[in-house]
Amino acid sequence: MGDIDIDWLLDTRVAIVAGKGGVGSSTVAAAYALAAAREGANVLFIAVDARPGMGPLLGGRELDHNDRVLRKIKGAGQVRGRTIPADQAFGDYLEMKGVSGLLRRASSSASLPMIAAATPGLEHLLVLGKIKELEKDRSADLIIVDAPPAGHAAPFLRSATSISDVVNSGPIREQAVEVDSMLRDAERCMAMIVTLAEETPVTEAIELAGELTIEVGLALLPVVVNACWPDRPGLAKTPAMAARSHKIKLSADAKRALASSATFGRARLERQHLQIERLAAELELPMLMLPRLVTPRLTPHHLGELADAILAPLTDPSEVS
Repeated sequence: MGDIDIDWLLDTRVAIVAGKGGVGSSTVAAAYALAAAREGANVLFIAVDARPGMGPLLGGRELDHNDRVLRKIKGAGQVRGRTIPADQAFGDYLEMKGVSGLLRRASSSASLPMIAAATPGLEHLLVLGKIKELEKDRSADLIIVDAPPAGHAAPFLRSATSISDVVNSGPIREQAVEVDSMLRDAERCMAMIVTLAEETPVTEAIELAGELTIEVGLALLPVVVNACWPDRPGLAKTPAMAARSHKIKLSADAKRALASSATFGRARLERQHLQIERLAAELELPMLMLPRLVTPRLTPHHLGELADAILAPLTDPSEVS
């Protein structure tokens, strides 16, 4: 089938990006936002856990509960950003239900901890409910949600189903049903799973995919394999052969050091290929391989490199070998 084009970027109105802690899902979510803006979209980036540094990485200020523009792309779209604190979502919910301003402020600060303690999953539902309202109001062409790490992402997204199962009636159940409806509608919401080409992250990505599709009802966007090492065909040659082809003389110590390095590089690439093949076989989703960036600190320039890679054609899983 070959490569797949980039029409998937705006296949849905809410994209929830999740992965095991440490795989770079927040960075991928930010790069996805930038890539979509380059294609002309008005993008709203929402950081559920309010990870520091995401606003500056996207070119603006640190994120808070205010919706502000982080970057405008000349001749194209823009990226806005914000967080959604649970207490603010609770206050907005009370406002939607017609509670007056003074009572709303008092209720949102004083009542939420008590109510949340009695209703597990309520805080997650309130945040998802706010996202649902933003989607319903068409506040952006694309809302990208930087979800909690994999261990918390599924409970976060299962909150609507969990609450609707135990709450029989009333506004909370109504909110849960509406959120659940959004999550199960691929035109409105889909999930993107991010992983590394390593055994444990791939195992968790496969498990997360099952939880999100079967338990939550979410459709999946292309799976992202982050921080991929580049293929190096030259590793097939021995250092002595490579030196002869370039008419370079190597000492015995240099040959041993280079041979050890080449052995490590070949083993690393073999493990990467094995895990990518395993992921393709298990999920059967289009795949997006993002490059490993050798830097101690990501900058907006590095984010641009990742956005470039996201805008490249996808790989068909049937051709991964």
